[in-house]
Amino acid sequence: MRNGDDRSTNGSSWLLRLYIRSPAFFCYCAMAILMTVLWSLDVRLNGDADDLLKLHEVRTLLETGNIFDRTLPGIVQPEPYISHWPWIVDLPYVAFARLLAPLTGLEPALMLASLAVPLLLLAPALYFYNRLVIAIGFAYPAVALPLALIFAVRTFLEYAPGRIDYHNLQILLLLAALVFMMSPSRFSAFVNGLLAALAIAVSAEFAPFYGLVMAVYAFDWIFGHEGGEDRIVAFGLALAIGAIGLFAAIVPPSAYAAVRCDTYSVPHMTALAAAGLSFAIVPLLVGRRGGWAARAAILLVFAAASLAALVMLFPQCLGGPYGSLDAYVRDNMLNRILQELSLFRRPDFVLSASFPSMALLFVGALAPVVVCLDPHGRSRPRIILALFSLLALVLAIDYFRYFRYLPIFSAIGLVFVLASFLPRDARLARYLDSPVPVGSRRYALIVPGLVLSAAMVLYHLAVRPSEAAIPAAEFADSCYFSHLEPQRGWPAGAVVLAPPLIGSHFVALAQGPKVVTIPNHPSAQGIERSYRFLDPATADPRAILDASKATHVAICAWRGPPSPDLATAYPFAAALMEGHPPAWLRECPTDASSPLRIYSYRNPDGSDAGCPASTLSAQARP
Repeated sequence: MRNGDDRSTNGSSWLLRLYIRSPAFFCYCAMAILMTVLWSLDVRLNGDADDLLKLHEVRTLLETGNIFDRTLPGIVQPEPYISHWPWIVDLPYVAFARLLAPLTGLEPALMLASLAVPLLLLAPALYFYNRLVIAIGFAYPAVALPLALIFAVRTFLEYAPGRIDYHNLQILLLLAALVFMMSPSRFSAFVNGLLAALAIAVSAEFAPFYGLVMAVYAFDWIFGHEGGEDRIVAFGLALAIGAIGLFAAIVPPSAYAAVRCDTYSVPHMTALAAAGLSFAIVPLLVGRRGGWAARAAILLVFAAASLAALVMLFPQCLGGPYGSLDAYVRDNMLNRILQELSLFRRPDFVLSASFPSMALLFVGALAPVVVCLDPHGRSRPRIILALFSLLALVLAIDYFRYFRYLPIFSAIGLVFVLASFLPRDARLARYLDSPVPVGSRRYALIVPGLVLSAAMVLYHLAVRPSEAAIPAAEFADSCYFSHLEPQRGWPAGAVVLAPPLIGSHFVALAQGPKVVTIPNHPSAQGIERSYRFLDPATADPRAILDASKATHVAICAWRGPPSPDLATAYPFAAALMEGHPPAWLRECPTDASSPLRIYSYRNPDGSDAGCPASTLSAQARP
């Protein structure tokens, strides 16, 4: 049901004809309505602690209006917490909330923004995904698009209401980049340069994908493809302009010389500007002289020189964004976060109920590669899809954080597979114009993915990943909340020492206490203190409380019968979870159904810290 092709719609209803012309619009309406209904039924499709921190960050920006000051006031370790997310990722939510605030008030406007903005971002994301499906060559996107969305639903849940982390914005920018990259125009390349700069300014997480974008433009110029020189120059100029412009927009003048490896700063701007200027200058200097080898060599010389200069200027960033973390925090917290591990180190995924879905994604990710091996199924858009699909697969295996993005590419590959296995006389097969040229090769589409899945299983059977002992703080942080409302009654100046996840729930409250830590790496000092406070190896936990200047302690409650195993493994943490504090802590009254126990310590002047007037159970529904 190709756009503009109405051959099969003669006599059809006007609604069907409208759907054929605009399948992305109808898919958007269906997904937005479904996700909103599920949210209203308290079904949370996606989300993590980053959404809670983002809520606090957006609230702070709305209250202060200072885009350059990224210090979040609710987190006191006691060192200040400086967010690694630039203010531009908050901009859609701030703009939406500011429009509504005069009518609803700040907090209702903020809540509506957190629900509506992800759904608004879904609309352009589906538009670009539909354009990608069309470019790949499916004759009837009105059939191929909904099938691809079914296979890619895991990724598009990043647009569920309340999912206000930056991942949905990154997905949107990548889909737009893919669509613009398939266009031969110089203007599309220029737009792509701006998108690449913006994406890296938001987060360097997608740097591998945009490295591949750069490689495609470089390939076109090196091998003399028509318009390749114009495109690489336009892309390079836009990349350099965007990198410098975003640096001025994001970084305050007082921090122009500051080096931060975990957020957009002078190293990132320098790297992007150098790459962009190389792309813009080298083709103009070389012109049409020399063969492909000479062009590639000259471009590589510029790239190597730029890389060497970056290493000499910013050696502290060689360890990546987490390079400065203390070994204690890295071993006890960061290296235990499941999304920070590779599939080779995750004993809970390959040999689990999640294995079939993983195998399906592997099949879909490698199917475009198989399609492009046959000259009759090869085209520029399909080659680009195959390259990005293969890169996404490698990244997902090596670093599980990327697994959420793999379905974008696997879904289209699975549509290839479905089309090739359908009987040729089936009605659905006529609507899925498969690029697989020979029916007998349909099994070749699934074999690479199945072989890779089998290899992962064999690896995990032969080399079982070791599981380190669970730190006390992680065990004491294992209670979760499905809903939080503003909490009142905390004593003035209250500072709560709690494990990181509990801290993230407190910091999201409009009227809550300050916290020592949350589960993000800029809070590494607070994380270390919260972990050492509950660590059985810590001789004097009170010293940790004093160092963090905390007035209260919050910990998950153990409401069942006393556990001898728990008391043996974590004696101090178990005593707090079971309600047996030491003499220097006083338990605050809480409901029997409350997921937390709260203890008061003392104020900085030595006086009694007091307890919150309202219990947490009145504010949270487990």
